[in-house]
Amino acid sequence: MSARGRPPAAGRPRAAATGTTDLHASLLPLAFLVGTWRGEGVGGYEDLESFHYGQEITFAADGRPALGYVSHTWWADEPRDGREPGSPLATETGFWRVQPGEDGKKTVEVTLAHPFGIAEIYVGAVAGTRIDLDHNVLIRTATARDVTRSVRLYGLVEGGDLAYAIDMEAEGKPLQSHLSARLHRVTD
Repeated sequence: MSARGRPPAAGRPRAAATGTTDLHASLLPLAFLVGTWRGEGVGGYEDLESFHYGQEITFAADGRPALGYVSHTWWADEPRDGREPGSPLATETGFWRVQPGEDGKKTVEVTLAHPFGIAEIYVGAVAGTRIDLDHNVLIRTATARDVTRSVRLYGLVEGGDLAYAIDMEAEGKPLQSHLSARLHRVTD
């Protein structure tokens, strides 16, 4: 429904707002995420040479009890293995929700889909401006990479930047550091 109580015109989905004015009350613990963030990160994994990447993440509120989430990454290193600076890497899309948890704490539920055949569900906790996503369920297609587990940490750091780290268990290797980045807010 639009702000006037009418559904948006057919064929024209309502644009998601990025400001906190459209933030559902249940999402107040995640208000610090709302907006678009851009920056650079580093990646690597056992038997994979480390690399640099650029990233843009948008957390959008539209009045419903879930934040929309979209992440795009691109190659930001020297040309290698057929990759040129600016060439696309990974995309994630999904939703972030907050539910009441034990002892008055807030539980964060995150669902993500990746175009390479993996869907994930995370459950974790939010404390101030830190989010620990430590329980992960992963579903993959028969042709997707053999990823079995992942954990994520997000939070605001000095200067108000958003930083995160992702650890991954894949291809029979133990859980280990995979990606980390520091992103600057570009829009509210």
